[in-house]
Amino acid sequence: MRKCILSSLQIVMVAGLIWRAAQAQQLAAPPQPAFGAASIRPSHLTPGCFSMLPPGGSQYELTCVPLRILIQMAYKLNYIDGGDGAVDAYYDLRATAADGSPLTPDSVRPMMQQLLNERFHLKVHPGKRELSGYGLFVSKNGPKLHAVAADSVTQGQKAGEPSQNFISSGRVQGRGVTLSGLAGLLALVEHTPVVDHTGLSGTFNVDLTYAPDSSTDTDLPSFFTALEEQLGLRLKPEKVSVDTLVIDHVDETPTSN
Repeated sequence: MRKCILSSLQIVMVAGLIWRAAQAQQLAAPPQPAFGAASIRPSHLTPGCFSMLPPGGSQYELTCVPLRILIQMAYKLNYIDGGDGAVDAYYDLRATAADGSPLTPDSVRPMMQQLLNERFHLKVHPGKRELSGYGLFVSKNGPKLHAVAADSVTQGQKAGEPSQNFISSGRVQGRGVTLSGLAGLLALVEHTPVVDHTGLSGTFNVDLTYAPDSSTDTDLPSFFTALEEQLGLRLKPEKVSVDTLVIDHVDETPTSN
């Protein structure tokens, strides 16, 4: 068998080719979206200091928000592991779009990731966690849902315009939501994960009204009763596997703006 023996010169040439290929691949990769300008500073905490400028304009602002929430928004995940006390510090964020174009939740997300990487040297990887939660099922009498076309709801959000999908005391509203999206809204009500097991596809308009837990003088049904009577759905306790974001590293304080 012939042995292939490379000379020192050949080794240097091969290494050079590998380096140039890696450089070309790096240059070909599209740049990570970033804000045109952004500042993030520790908050001066006062009662009721939280505020948020809704997406839709070229400016994006959040005040009195924990770093944990910024990370959740950036990666669209509700559960975070790690980070110790660093993720519980509060910050004010002010940013603008690089080209003056309207900012939407989807366009802000990668920009937020880039900002957190630059200012906090945030390093993360995906994970899983088992939690007590609920499965969402169709009740025995069948669903009572109002189906709508997927394009019936205008995507995006104008500056100052409230979201069409929200929860408030005794109310859940969804416009053009899937059952998975509805499960996400119900999870916010119960403060625990909810997984869709209905098997129903399509998009729906949802209006759910119920008696808040603190209410003592109302004719409205309880949350679980309203869910079955008004939407034909029910929640069943179960162990839920949820996606998590595991923090490998995060600085305690951001770099200067």
